[in-house]
Amino acid sequence: MKTQRRQLGTREPLQPSTGARSDHPRRAEDGVASARAFLVLVAIFMCAQPAAWAGDGGDRDGIMMPVAAVAVAVSGELSCDMPVAPFIHPSMDPAVRAKLEVGLELAAERVRDIETCGDLFTRLGADGLDILNNSLYMQVNNHLREVRVCGRNGAARSLGAKNLAYTKVGAASTWICRHFSRVSAETAAVALIHEALHHAGLTEWPSDRLAMTSEQITKMVRNACEF
Repeated sequence: MKTQRRQLGTREPLQPSTGARSDHPRRAEDGVASARAFLVLVAIFMCAQPAAWAGDGGDRDGIMMPVAAVAVAVSGELSCDMPVAPFIHPSMDPAVRAKLEVGLELAAERVRDIETCGDLFTRLGADGLDILNNSLYMQVNNHLREVRVCGRNGAARSLGAKNLAYTKVGAASTWICRHFSRVSAETAAVALIHEALHHAGLTEWPSDRLAMTSEQITKMVRNACEF
């Protein structure tokens, strides 16, 4: 009787996985260079427009990276004159947008130049300029939301005080109220730093019973940022 023997390991070895990726290294490098050049050109074009901002943020958080942020990721530097260049919804009223831009510039300068102001974010484990730059600004544009978001501030001492903006804790989206356009540049900057602190994780009474009220946070921002 003949004994049949089976041989193990006789299959041909698989082709190395790196072979398919290394056939055209030059083509891959050209593709990366082209992509970088395209993004930089788009960023430069957007910065040249007086009120041009990328994308449509809608009603969700974090669905669009601002073009300026893409430029930073590609080239390592901002190509605009503004200290920060966050996303601003293209449908925002021009008067509200103008005051928002002025307020953002002043807010960014205080966070950058005044140590106690920047420390408000550092204590939350965040960078103030990064938070401002990665915020998404939308205008409150319907009656029901206007009543709910922009009505009288219950934590304020003045009965006529109204909310200027609203941000959920930890969220990038900040909703700007219509009467934001009527406040001073300093008041706008204080409000934007206030909302950026919520973006960075700062809670507020009454949702957090141990937290500061809205008015107390605003007072803290005014003192720390020398307004």
